[in-house]
Amino acid sequence: MKYLILFISSFFIAPLAEEAHEFHVSKCLVEYKAENAELQISMNIFIDDLELALESRGVQKLFIGTEKEQEDANAFIEKYIDQVFQIEIDGSGIVDPIFLGKEVSDDLTSIWCYMQIPMPQPLQSLKVKNSILLETFDDQKNITSIVGPENKKDSFMSIRGDDVKEVSY
Repeated sequence: MKYLILFISSFFIAPLAEEAHEFHVSKCLVEYKAENAELQISMNIFIDDLELALESRGVQKLFIGTEKEQEDANAFIEKYIDQVFQIEIDGSGIVDPIFLGKEVSDDLTSIWCYMQIPMPQPLQSLKVKNSILLETFDDQKNITSIVGPENKKDSFMSIRGDDVKEVSY
């Protein structure tokens, strides 16, 4: 009887587990590392939101973070990030970060993407545009934290129509 109740209740609980989360947010850290002469970027994005954004661009069924993940998933993720996340250093134009890879979060709901930008000279100013998923969700918010020279910290929240931050050091 106990197993019958568990079996029947699973039909009511399972659909709830499959519903999308009720908020749309990503996190990003842009950190200047003088000792490595580079900017290090880490970005956390919900997998289901990212897959929906990619589907709207014609990329179907990547199964990110699963055993069925498509071989070219990283290439599609990198291309998407290049289109919606931009960095300009010292007013010299947009620089394309080097995509290092991704890893699935412990709770299997999001991925961390890692990138870097070589910095042959000390950082003086930074302009960051973070429009990750803003075209997909009206309520999307992107929290970007910046750690500059001498550990100077700044942060901003991107929303549709307001997704750029400039800082000087």
